[in-house]
Amino acid sequence: MDDQNQTDLGQVSKSKYWKFVAGFLTIVILSIVALLGLSKYERYLSSKQVNKMANALQQLEKQDYDAAMADTVGGKTPQETLSMYIAAVEKGDYSLASKYFIGSKQEQELKSFEKAPKENLITYIAVLKEVITRGGEYSFDRKEFSFDGDILVRMKLYPNGIWKIIEMF
Repeated sequence: MDDQNQTDLGQVSKSKYWKFVAGFLTIVILSIVALLGLSKYERYLSSKQVNKMANALQQLEKQDYDAAMADTVGGKTPQETLSMYIAAVEKGDYSLASKYFIGSKQEQELKSFEKAPKENLITYIAVLKEVITRGGEYSFDRKEFSFDGDILVRMKLYPNGIWKIIEMF
């Protein structure tokens, strides 16, 4: 019986061993599946966040486009817009003059007129008149234009065909 007992114990040990191996492999496989699932879920969340940001950007672009289409203050050429701007400043109509700038810069430009001494504006206008005579150059896509002189004037073509001032410095 001793041999029989040892055989039974050997079979029990083998049975426990295989149960342990099967349990261990099950845990490993479940862990891998859980990690893959978690990774896929994180990618899904990231994708969802990217889509949300893309939609928000499209909304902002649409708002900018709609605002640009509604803005009709400006000329059909960069020179015309700059001339209209100069005329408004000479008349002291700073509210109108600020509207020749792109939408995001209009308020800032209006505030700068309120702070500027009159004698500085006279010099400023003389320099701008000289800048127009020098000409300028279009960007490759012809949607931007720069006057270069004592003052650099950058302009942008709005989608409605109106030229607006981006900046002057």
